[in-house]
Amino acid sequence: MNQRPWLLAAVIPWVLALSSCGSINVNALPQPGESYSGGHEIVMEFENVLNLPERAKVVMDGTGVGVVTKVEVSGEAVGVTASIAPEVKVPSNINPVLQQATVLGDLYIALERPQDGQAAPALGPGGRIALAQTTSPAPLEATIATLANFVSSGSIQRIQNTMIGLNRVQPAGGQPALRKLVYQVSADVQQLGENLDTVDQWLHGLSQTTQLMEDKIPTFQFWFSPKGMAGFDRMLELGSVIAALFPTVGTYLYSGGYWLVPMLETLADGFGALQQNKWVFEDEYPAWQRLFTDFFLPQDKHPAINITSIVGPDGRELSGNVQDVLRILGAAP
Repeated sequence: MNQRPWLLAAVIPWVLALSSCGSINVNALPQPGESYSGGHEIVMEFENVLNLPERAKVVMDGTGVGVVTKVEVSGEAVGVTASIAPEVKVPSNINPVLQQATVLGDLYIALERPQDGQAAPALGPGGRIALAQTTSPAPLEATIATLANFVSSGSIQRIQNTMIGLNRVQPAGGQPALRKLVYQVSADVQQLGENLDTVDQWLHGLSQTTQLMEDKIPTFQFWFSPKGMAGFDRMLELGSVIAALFPTVGTYLYSGGYWLVPMLETLADGFGALQQNKWVFEDEYPAWQRLFTDFFLPQDKHPAINITSIVGPDGRELSGNVQDVLRILGAAP
């Protein structure tokens, strides 16, 4: 009975020593590099963080700005607490992404700015980035499954068959033939570059055609409406009747239309005579116009004859002897 106190006194120190060794954490040991102990903390929510270690670096714009200090599960997300350098301002619209520098390297957090470049207020101490702004890596099982699907689906075999097909397409003759082919392709590309204005005109015409078709969309809609389809049906019926009529008329003209030849010749002669008469009439028209406008119309307007001179057969002027003139005309006895 006296040995038990001594036994307990010897065992208890060993148990305490072993328990204290079991509580040692590697992450609690001092680590090289910046600790960012004087900075402020922010919390980032991720769907999963896989094997993100504590003290993982936080990078923004290619420069380390902090380290991960704590990882804990909160609800349906994983909260990652990071200590950020005091002089660094992290925008509230930042997008944290879990990345690896190499295939077997450790994960780290990259703070990527939004592509739209919009400015946002900086996160203060204890600021939180929601799950919608973060990007978690794909699970390792999904990556392995995708790689296995790629290998087993025959993709490698298809790539090999593609290379074999390209080798078969290569022209016979070895390197000189291939050089000739490349030279011809280069010349064609150069000619295409020199005639880009033609291509631009073609594209401009295609654009105008497309715009015209877009402007005619109401017309197209009417064509393909019930009323338009009914019109197409009637036109097809009328076309079938006309198509049957034309061969009949053609056969009649071919077999019994020999009488048309003299008739057409007579019509040609008649039109020729009309053309000749037209030319003659155009030549005579000015004289007839002058006769009508210069002589007939004035006489019709003033129906009188003014005698200004009368010359006898011997050349004597007789207009001075009015009585003799009237006697000659029979107007006086």
